[in-house]
Amino acid sequence: MTKTGAEERIGAYRVVRVIHSGVTSVVMEVVDDSTHRRLAVKQLAGDRCDDASERRKFAFEARLGLELRHPSLIRVHEYVADREQPYFVMEYFPAPNLKLPLVRPNVYPMPTEHLHKIIRQAAAGLAFMHDKGGVHRDVKPENILANRTGDVRVIDYTITMKVRSGLSRLFAGKVPRQGTGTYMAPEQIRCESPAPAADVYSFGATCYELACGRPPFRADSQQELLSKHVREKPIPLKSRDERVTPEFSDAVMRMLRKDPAERFASLHEFLTAFRKIRIYRNDPDPDADKG
Repeated sequence: MTKTGAEERIGAYRVVRVIHSGVTSVVMEVVDDSTHRRLAVKQLAGDRCDDASERRKFAFEARLGLELRHPSLIRVHEYVADREQPYFVMEYFPAPNLKLPLVRPNVYPMPTEHLHKIIRQAAAGLAFMHDKGGVHRDVKPENILANRTGDVRVIDYTITMKVRSGLSRLFAGKVPRQGTGTYMAPEQIRCESPAPAADVYSFGATCYELACGRPPFRADSQQELLSKHVREKPIPLKSRDERVTPEFSDAVMRMLRKDPAERFASLHEFLTAFRKIRIYRNDPDPDADKG
C-alpha cells in the first residue's frame, strides 16, 4: 500500500476503507478511479510477506478464485504477485454475512423470507466448487454474504484445498486441522484428506444454525466441541424449533451424519431434495421464490 497525499492506494486502486483485518490478510474496499468501479482487494499481511509458505497459500487462494466462475461464489478478477506485498482484486459485494443476524438480530434481522433462496444459492456455489475439484473447508455463516433480495456470495478460500487423488491421496499424509470448530466435520477433525463430504457436513451445521438460531453443538472448550462432532448425535432440528418442517429437519440431520457415506452424496443431491422442501411450516411454496 502506498500513500499519496491523504490518499492510500494499492496499485491502480484508491483505498476507501478496511472491511476486515485478519491475522494473515487485510480486505479493503477500493475504487478504480479510471472506471469509478468499486471493488475489494485482499492483501497479504505485511508480517507474512517474508514467509514463502504464506505467499504460496495466498497465491493458491487467488488463482482458485480466478478459476471459479459461478454467480454464488465471490469472483477474483486479478492477482498481483507484488514482491513487497501481494494482493488480489475481487468483486465488491456489499452485503452482511449471515452470522450477523445470529449475533445481532435487532440490527440485522434474519432474512427468513429469502432463506430458501439463500441456502439454495450457497449450496449451488459450493457444488460448483466441488465439481471443479475444490473443498472449501470453512463453510459457515460468516463466509456467506447475503443481500436484501437473498442473493449470495460464498467467500474466503483461505484454507480451501484440492481433492487428493491417486498416489497423492495415499502418500501425502494428514492435512492440518483447520477450520472453525463449530462447523467441522468429524473427518476434518481427524485430519483426513479433503473431500466434498466435509463441506456437506459443515453446510448442514450452517443450515441448522440459520434455521433455529443456534449451532448443532455448543461446549465449554474447543476439545469438548470437537469431541461432540465426532461422537455425539445432535438434537433434531425440528426439536430445537417447532416451526421447522420435518422434511427440512431430516435433510439437515442427514447432512450431519458422522459417516460421510450416509450423508447426501453431493450438494447437487441435497439441492434436488431441497427444491421441494419448505424450511418453516408457514413458508410459501418454495417454487415461488426461484433465484
